Amino acid sequence: MKNLPFYKVCKLLDELEGLVCRFPPLLPKILKEKVSDAWIRWFKLHRDTLDAMHKDDPSVLFTLKPEVLDDRDYDVHKVTFERFLARYFHMTVEQRATFKQLEEGDGTLIPVWNPKADRDDLVRNDIGYRVQSIMKYIGRDTNQKTVFEHMKVTVQEIEDTLIIIAAQNEGSSATIKSLADPNDRDTWDRLGQIYSRLQSSQGKWLTRIIHKDFGFQVPVDILVTAFHTSFPRDLEVRAKFDVKNLVPIRRRGDTGIIMPSVLQPRWSFAKDQGTQTMPVPSVARPTKSLQLISPPSTRRSRPLVLSDSAVSSLNVMQSLPQQIPPIGSENIEVPQKTPTRLTHRSRRMSLEQLRSLQKSKSPDPLTKTIFTGTGQCKQTTNCVFHNAIFILSPCILSPCISSHLWLIDLLQSHGATYITSLLPLTRKVLPKRCRKTGKRVRKIALVEHGRIDQTIAFMKQIGALQLTRSNGKRDWIETCDWRLLEKIAGLERGNESVEVDIWGRHRLGTV
Repeated sequence: MKNLPFYKVCKLLDELEGLVCRFPPLLPKILKEKVSDAWIRWFKLHRDTLDAMHKDDPSVLFTLKPEVLDDRDYDVHKVTFERFLARYFHMTVEQRATFKQLEEGDGTLIPVWNPKADRDDLVRNDIGYRVQSIMKYIGRDTNQKTVFEHMKVTVQEIEDTLIIIAAQNEGSSATIKSLADPNDRDTWDRLGQIYSRLQSSQGKWLTRIIHKDFGFQVPVDILVTAFHTSFPRDLEVRAKFDVKNLVPIRRRGDTGIIMPSVLQPRWSFAKDQGTQTMPVPSVARPTKSLQLISPPSTRRSRPLVLSDSAVSSLNVMQSLPQQIPPIGSENIEVPQKTPTRLTHRSRRMSLEQLRSLQKSKSPDPLTKTIFTGTGQCKQTTNCVFHNAIFILSPCILSPCISSHLWLIDLLQSHGATYITSLLPLTRKVLPKRCRKTGKRVRKIALVEHGRIDQTIAFMKQIGALQLTRSNGKRDWIETCDWRLLEKIAGLERGNESVEVDIWGRHRLGTV
């Protein structure tokens, strides 16, 4: 049986949140189409993994629809949950104070600069977003442990942990409590160990799953158009799943499952006990009107750019909708007006209070590890490395290697781009195609063949990333001895004799 990595579910949730919280909002028809495309594309991409799971395993669907799990009581309280996070993130007193300051504007939509789209995106300032912010602030995204470990956290592992926590609480249904084991100890420690292996984006969604509030609802019923099927346009095909009738399970080892000894319908439990409410304000609850406030930014005091029509509407006091409907529903109401625009003074005060909480306090670590080349080879106009990106092994960058400067000179003479960390590979920040030829970029890892142990360890680290292309296929990386650069440069200058299969002589493998 296969398990689904949790970060893959988070990618779908990030995409759906970007569509729902977009500013200005999408038209209802366009929003519905984009949500349907993202929904169908994700399930098609992970079809093989989902089919290889146990037939009675509902963990993925429960993860996508936490708001219907009203038969579970995680016994989450605001103060104790914050202390729990502080303990497992090893927060200092300063970081605790920073996390507390992030509560300003709790439950509101705030604009956050999106450098990829070159615009401000709206995000919901809930407990999940604050967990994401503090994890970025304390460096969880750049921690070498989480760079690799977050890909090993599975949906099944998280679902099992939440089942164990809920089974210990009296507020849960009889079905959930029947899954309890007398030997269960330190249930929250299991959750803390999961948090310690996650990066900020996954930490945000895990927190929202625990609080049963995404701020929107993942659709359970999608109209599949003829574009996705072989049927004619006159036929309508609907894809849907039923979460309410699924039976929770608990896993035993890698292959076994434990079924509940008592089956209580989820709807009857909600009727008798009432739907569980969490003590965290949500945009989906009509508790207060939402205001548009300005968070700290990585840019220099750049105002939110709006069109003339949007500016005129901001002069009118109008709150955002108090409830976001399911994004897959037929009737989607999109607000036509936005909240009141803050004055220049209040916007400036917000920036001064929260500026130190964002990345502007320290430069982006990605920029320190990416060295962009000129793209022009000094030896020849037809360089074999014109579409290559090199990944340098730590063993050839160590101070004891005397050829380090010579290696950098070789890279610069070819005009090549190179990176000194594996982090950019996981962030999708490197170009996919050559700017001049349009060919797919060739990734080559350079190592020192004389250092066998370090080379093997480095190749295992690359293989553990399980890099994939946009079409879902494996993205392979060649591993070569760094002297390949020296040999090719000599051939281009005419100083070396032509040898048979130079690449085969210096290639060590593919990962």
